[in-house]
Amino acid sequence: MNGEKPVHLEKGDVLWLPIYGLHRDKQFYPNPDRFDPERFSDENKGSIYPYSYIPFGSGPRSCIGNRFALLETKTVLFCILSKFEITVVEKSPVPLKLARDQINLLAEGGFWFGLEPRKYST
Repeated sequence: MNGEKPVHLEKGDVLWLPIYGLHRDKQFYPNPDRFDPERFSDENKGSIYPYSYIPFGSGPRSCIGNRFALLETKTVLFCILSKFEITVVEKSPVPLKLARDQINLLAEGGFWFGLEPRKYST
């Protein structure tokens, strides 16, 4: 623990981990604000520091809905993106500002985007 004092938890204590901060830590993820899905590719999985990415928790108490949540998200995105293009609208703050008074990630002032029907060429 690099000389730091250990923290002792008592029965009934609640511990909150700042997952958002962990997932954006430059020590583990270079350029954490950059959209880079390749950082999670099969080729790069070996370079991810263990337990530095835990969106559903880890170990015996990890979220049992992990696989379902990922499947549901991919299905919804596929259905939307197959028919529409997502666009930034005037009300969309760029970059997106997150509410600081919430435990969950929420966009300050809401999350605004446009949907435009896809134009298919024949």
